[in-house]
Amino acid sequence: MRGRPTWWLPKRHWPGPAATDLPAISHCFPASRDQVRRARNFVAELLGDGYPLRDDAALLTSELTTNAVEHAIGPNSEPRRFLVTVAFVEHGVLVTVQDPGSSRIPCPRDPGPDAVGGHGLALVNTLAARWGFHRGSISTVIWFELHSPG
Repeated sequence: MRGRPTWWLPKRHWPGPAATDLPAISHCFPASRDQVRRARNFVAELLGDGYPLRDDAALLTSELTTNAVEHAIGPNSEPRRFLVTVAFVEHGVLVTVQDPGSSRIPCPRDPGPDAVGGHGLALVNTLAARWGFHRGSISTVIWFELHSPG
């Protein structure tokens, strides 16, 4: 996660029992609010205008990267960053967001109708075919998978 794109990730980095070596495209972003839009655009541009899951993937990426910016903690000596990875799976697309970690476990909450924040994982839970997270010794990865209709 040091600013270099990762083009192929071995299966141990992908969620699910049927994970294989997937072609993946990643980009590392500085963990600042202005980069959320850039991360969303990165995913949208990779998927292209005609991709049926493009809007949902961009929206969910925006939610997860916002969480990465707001909740990630990292060593004070290093600039905070998050890594967005997109891979095409058999029936759709898989997107991961990796950040230095958080003290909180990612879970959907019910913030109430008037709340400004707190809706991100609820959206992920509603729109994604499946989602989850895992923590390593130096990072947290949260992911979602969207399946194409039909």
